[in-house]
Amino acid sequence: MNTMPAINKETLQLCETEHLLANDVNLRALFAQFERMDGLLQHHLYQLRGRKNDKHNMQSFLMSQDVYEQRISEARGMPHWASAMSEPPIKPFHFGTIPVNPNSRLDQLIARFGLTPFEVDLLVLCLLPQCEHRYGLLFEYLQDASPKDNVTVAFALALLCTGVPDRLRQEASLSPQSTLLRHGLMTLKRKSGCSDTLQVDSTLYRYLIGQDVLPECLGSCVHWLRAPKDLPDTHPAFTEKLARACFEEREEGQAAPVILLRGLPGSGRAAAVATAGATLSRPALCLNLALLPKDDDQEEAQEILMLTLREVRLRTACLVLKNVTDFATGQPTLFADLCQRLAHHAAPVVCLIEPHSAPVWMGDLPQLLLDLPVRSPEDSMALLRSQLPKNTKGLDLQGLVRRFQISPDTVRQTVQEAELYRCQRDPSAKLSQADLYAAFRLRAQQSFGKLAQRIEPVRDFDDLIISDELKQQLKEILAAIHHRDEVLAKGFARKIGYGFGISALFHGDSGTGKTMVAEVLAHELGVDLIKVDLSTVVNKYIGETEKNLSRIFDLATADAGVLFFDEADALFGKRSEAKEARDRHANIEVSYLLQRLENYPGLVVLATNNRSHLDSAFTRRLTFITRFTKPSVDLRERMWRQIWPEQIAVDQDIDFTALAKQTDITGASIRNIALLASWLAAEDKIPVGHAHIQLALQREHAKMGRIDL
Repeated sequence: MNTMPAINKETLQLCETEHLLANDVNLRALFAQFERMDGLLQHHLYQLRGRKNDKHNMQSFLMSQDVYEQRISEARGMPHWASAMSEPPIKPFHFGTIPVNPNSRLDQLIARFGLTPFEVDLLVLCLLPQCEHRYGLLFEYLQDASPKDNVTVAFALALLCTGVPDRLRQEASLSPQSTLLRHGLMTLKRKSGCSDTLQVDSTLYRYLIGQDVLPECLGSCVHWLRAPKDLPDTHPAFTEKLARACFEEREEGQAAPVILLRGLPGSGRAAAVATAGATLSRPALCLNLALLPKDDDQEEAQEILMLTLREVRLRTACLVLKNVTDFATGQPTLFADLCQRLAHHAAPVVCLIEPHSAPVWMGDLPQLLLDLPVRSPEDSMALLRSQLPKNTKGLDLQGLVRRFQISPDTVRQTVQEAELYRCQRDPSAKLSQADLYAAFRLRAQQSFGKLAQRIEPVRDFDDLIISDELKQQLKEILAAIHHRDEVLAKGFARKIGYGFGISALFHGDSGTGKTMVAEVLAHELGVDLIKVDLSTVVNKYIGETEKNLSRIFDLATADAGVLFFDEADALFGKRSEAKEARDRHANIEVSYLLQRLENYPGLVVLATNNRSHLDSAFTRRLTFITRFTKPSVDLRERMWRQIWPEQIAVDQDIDFTALAKQTDITGASIRNIALLASWLAAEDKIPVGHAHIQLALQREHAKMGRIDL
């Protein structure tokens, strides 16, 4: 009877390891280097035996009596230890040349960073404890109880250099500007009273064995961009142009340009870069510079910059930078550090910039400006249709596209969120216009901080009591918004050339309904009213007002809301003769605002109590100018009758016709009077009567400084 020979644990483990190496090109390349380095360490260990009791190796350092006398009589121009060539007790391990495998990550790293053989040896030596913990114990033994797992500089040079001249040459590989340290492949730890130590982070080791993870410190501000799946490429020619600009082969020594990709926030700039890279199987890594630690923690920020560039170069990826303009002005020291690092960076860099942002120059690197093509309504509808369920019918996609910006970056998530609203409403129902509207509206909302207030409109045309002429003008404004793109596409865009924005000036006395009408227009358009607080926008420091305006318009463009400037004459007053620098700059602010008004894709409403306070050149550039007057007697009577909610009891004997004739007041004053009269009636626990209204009317007149009734 034949029996199979027993396989011991060591033999089984060897078979498993050999099988693993045979099928893993990354481990095969790494383990070949580990074998060579292990041989060097074993050789060093054998040399050290026999003199280990000599803790500081002083026996081989001190001269014998004969050598001492010889040196006295014959100087050689170098200390004796620099020329000592003692014969090793055993021959060192020789393996021959390790073949290069361009498919292994280790060999790719060596090629992409241009490492010398000595730099490769340093890297492999520091990687050993990552793979096998017992090397940490060996280092502790060989380095006289130095920190475990760390390799001291002195030990590395003694192990890898053949003599003093070689050691002096190779010390340059550990300077701060060396390849290993500058690119974050290795860190040099300096401690007072201790030997300098070298270390390789675990993320790099995991990359070399085939795992793809980013360093932990990058988690808050860096992420990989994914090319949108199942989305139509609405501009394939531009995708090809962008891919060529980023990844085309260049002559040796020719720097890759910094690509300035200009487009509005939410226009799909990041998706465009990811799509361009995907055509050539090249990834894109995005760094949001606004999320870097601030100036008080520059070391951490510099480490993030260094490791981000390392990860990009390791994978021959494209680096995408967000918020470059604000970063350049807000953190100039870190920006200078970034520019210096990019000067040694071989991979392509794309900066996402806004149409009206100031130019930013990244050191001496060449820069190429590309404008992201503007999607037509048809392109946006194609993006939206690609994500909708196949059986979806009866939806007004054109209306959604007209109200909201359909971004390739978020359209998939937004439609998924619309499905969640559908399930909340009725799990068996089909996706509705309201579901999509709720999802897109929430996605569109931007944070304006202190610069503006978001108002969700609740009042509509039924709440307006205005003249027929004013109502007609409001319908004209809505018609312009609804049909702008359609008319421009039929040839007017070429005729006009520029200035497609729609703006309206509401002027008239305070309380005549300017803010309410702006809210009603926002309600009719299905968007929010973005009310700008000019007290936070206008800044005495030169250039700050433009920055605030730029931020407002950029955010509002992505938000799709109606932009409302109340008391606009505070910003758009008559331009003065430029006698001082401040006067000239105030004129620049108005000119800048005109430019943004003419390019805003939504509706901008400006309100002022006195049109004559505004610059005439400014008002000529507005699309609509609407005058708000105090209501006539008939309108005041309608206001008196309709101001009372159904739940408020009002005495039937009140003569609203007489009230309308009694005093010339605005709709806002009528609202205030009705509210106070209702409070007084509630206190008396009776319906609102004539006495309540008359008392409230007296109080309103007193507020306005009037005593007549």
